[in-house]
Amino acid sequence: MNTPDLLDRPATLDTLHAALDDGLAWPPEYRSGLSSHLPMALHALWSLGAPPERLHAFAARYAERFGAARAPRGGRVLADWRDARGRIEAWADLRETFAAQIRHDGTDATLRRVLPDLWPGAAGAAFHGLIRTGHAVQAGHAGELVAALAYWAARWQVVAAGVPGEPLAFGDWAARLETAALRARWPGALISSRIEVAAASDDHAQLAERVAVDDLHPLSNLAADLYARSGNFTVLHVVTATRAARVLLPWVEDAAAVRAGLVRAVTAAVLASHLQWKEAPPPARSWAEVRADAIASDDDHVVKIVHALWEERGVYGDGARLAAAARAEG
Repeated sequence: MNTPDLLDRPATLDTLHAALDDGLAWPPEYRSGLSSHLPMALHALWSLGAPPERLHAFAARYAERFGAARAPRGGRVLADWRDARGRIEAWADLRETFAAQIRHDGTDATLRRVLPDLWPGAAGAAFHGLIRTGHAVQAGHAGELVAALAYWAARWQVVAAGVPGEPLAFGDWAARLETAALRARWPGALISSRIEVAAASDDHAQLAERVAVDDLHPLSNLAADLYARSGNFTVLHVVTATRAARVLLPWVEDAAAVRAGLVRAVTAAVLASHLQWKEAPPPARSWAEVRADAIASDDDHVVKIVHALWEERGVYGDGARLAAAARAEG
């Protein structure tokens, strides 16, 4: 559906905040462990220029996924929230803990304090804690931010380091990663479970420490290129995760450690992706067309990846990003 007129009537930030307020009624997951994409998609739609009625319609349709479920009420402030990492049943307590920290210290100080202890577990729930936090920070919504941080902590999943070896140029490393990913077929229905298995493999051990990146540009380019050629669902999450990492890096002192950890996580995710190439190229599109069609889409994954690619294009240039966006829309 090509509806460029949707770009002419963007919603205000107040409209987005009202939608995010309403979204806090829903739990962070549905259907036995699927991450709620609602707050992330709402911010993505707003950023792409969606009109108010589109945000309302998307939220109403997405809410059907939760059925009778509602976000848990209450929760207690934890003495040390780090002890609750990786425990989804502690989400409400983590939410209350981060809310108390933000009330006491403000958003910037809280992010600087908690992000170093969250970054090692960025791969959890297919990167969705990281991704949701990136959207929440950009949306400037305190309630959504505490829910996002709590989800990141509750689904915290560490990817182990590999074996140190002779450093590789990024292009050589990426080529070896592609070759390994094309042959790897790790079991697991959820992305997070396949990442866990892939992270324990010899391929991961031999690749995860072999490249260093001075910024996230090459990882972002790699993710867009792999998705443009494959349309792979796991790689889609690498695209949105590298964008979120870039958004959050200003609140991190040890950026090199974060980039190294992200390389490990991306290595595991690509290995776990069941990668294969699509023979036909994606249809030729313009950015105006893909943005308008993303706004009109009810597919939360399409909305999020087109937003990520559009935003990264403004930072790093087009590269394979327009082709990747066209691939997502089909």
